[in-house]
Amino acid sequence: MSEKKLKRWERKFRKAAESDDFAVLRDHLRRLELPDEPELLLHGTILFVQACCAYATLDGQKSFDAFLQLQSYFLRDAPDAKYAFTFDICGKGFARVLVPTKSGILDLADLYGNPWWEYEVCGYQCFWVSRTDGKALTEDELLQIQDEVTEDLRFDYSEDELDFWFNESAVQGALLVELQDVEHFE
Repeated sequence: MSEKKLKRWERKFRKAAESDDFAVLRDHLRRLELPDEPELLLHGTILFVQACCAYATLDGQKSFDAFLQLQSYFLRDAPDAKYAFTFDICGKGFARVLVPTKSGILDLADLYGNPWWEYEVCGYQCFWVSRTDGKALTEDELLQIQDEVTEDLRFDYSEDELDFWFNESAVQGALLVELQDVEHFE
């Protein structure tokens, strides 16, 4: 993984957020009915993008340049980004990752098991999928995203290990995916 590329992306992302007084991140949080904490979204996004790049490198992907280009602060600068995945990092922060489609970009299972040392938590408790153009997800998109999320998570976690469910009505136009480890009582 090229640390220089990541550092350059991070500086550009931070500078854009600060010059905009976090308006884009504030609007994103408001749309998902989340707390007005854009600094938490900024920091969490940086951590998630770094983790996504690390996992891509471990998976043998030669370059994550295209992925980094999608992670623009301003959506107008990422015209290929169709969806925003917004993660709740166990109540400690939020992260926004932009993708053209779900397939092959995010490894939701790896991110679910990722330790976030700064937050003293592992993974995330839920995430929202929304369109970057502000339109509501269509029925076809909802079904496709549900199938892809299920396939991704079930590749690494069995039903005995992880439970998750989809909520189409939590936030208008977006899909909420909630996760919970399965606890076994003896």
